[in-house]
Amino acid sequence: MLPWTNRIKDGVFSFEGGPYKLETNHSDGTAIHGVGRDFAWSIADRSPYSARFMFDSRLEDDVNWPFPFGAVFRIEVGDDWVELDLDVTNLGEERMPCGVGHHPYFNRTLWDEEDELQVCARVTGRYPCVNQIPHGAMVDDDVSANLRSGGVIGNPDLDDVFGGFDGQAELVWDKSGIKCSMTCSDAYSHLVVFTPRDRDAAGAPPLPWVCVEPVTMVNDALNSASNDSGLRVLSPNETLATKVRLRFDRIL
Repeated sequence: MLPWTNRIKDGVFSFEGGPYKLETNHSDGTAIHGVGRDFAWSIADRSPYSARFMFDSRLEDDVNWPFPFGAVFRIEVGDDWVELDLDVTNLGEERMPCGVGHHPYFNRTLWDEEDELQVCARVTGRYPCVNQIPHGAMVDDDVSANLRSGGVIGNPDLDDVFGGFDGQAELVWDKSGIKCSMTCSDAYSHLVVFTPRDRDAAGAPPLPWVCVEPVTMVNDALNSASNDSGLRVLSPNETLATKVRLRFDRIL
């Protein structure tokens, strides 16, 4: 997700001479998840276990972002780990607001259908939201405490953003005996947890996956006056460089 993550309310924000209006691309009337997913990226290099992709917004038409930027995404796969490098560079002559993130999906069960997925993330609070747009400072609540404790994620129907994330998270599939350790660079100060239910099914059971999304910014950070929103401002030619590593281990 780049050069912003999650939602911008009504697709509108102000920044150093704005306002700016983006095309909305979600049913709730927001601009969501940036523009990186909308275009083909060039392959810069690759090997049997790694690949590096590049994107230059100046080479594309109709990019839904008013500032020129470039991005590099690199993925490398090891025997029991995956590394994701994601960098964004301001290619314009003016300062640019910026945020990046990843949106991984994790199955609730692996090869044992009795798995009860446990998710542990050290966060300090959850933002009160209306339609996923924060309307106040984050609050340390029971959901935040459950994430810190590493309890079973269950079926809380979350689509929530948490602050104070220290860049470390663990997912455990207890019956399958697998642990995933997520380690993120310092820029990832926020975490989105998405545990949707099946709205079309009787009793609304959980869908068979959850998302645990490291992000550098809170939802709608471009319209936030908070000092801890995570919004980055890049000077011309400045780069926001980030890394996420997922390691998988067997547990008894």
